[in-house]
Amino acid sequence: MLYFAYGMNTNREGMAYRCPSAISLGPARLLDHAFRFAGPADVVVEPGSYVDGVLWDITPECLMALDILEGYPYYYNRAPLQVEHDGEIVNATTYFMVEGHEDSLPSQSYFDMVLEGYCDHGVPRDQLHNALVLPEDVAH
Repeated sequence: MLYFAYGMNTNREGMAYRCPSAISLGPARLLDHAFRFAGPADVVVEPGSYVDGVLWDITPECLMALDILEGYPYYYNRAPLQVEHDGEIVNATTYFMVEGHEDSLPSQSYFDMVLEGYCDHGVPRDQLHNALVLPEDVAH
């Protein structure tokens, strides 16, 4: 089963601990969504945009572990969404926050963990840095 990660689950060490059977398939791109921080990372529907992240091949046991980690279905929900990987469009399970979470900055340790995951997989990091500017900061 394919799983698209864009936050802390891009981190190899963290995924090895949570999902020892998971296999990284490398960089991928979630289509028609935008990246944001609401404390932890999140994605929101935005046609024409994309989110860079990592595609994993996971087992049903991995999915159960991720469901627990992500607070599914109360904190994060999940759905199969379209992801571009190696020039092909595939459906991959992707988590996204349930409604009601405001944009807010991540902790430094969380940001560093995500940044390490992006660096390890060769994922572009600009969306991480861009998301550190909250919408109210742009207005000032």
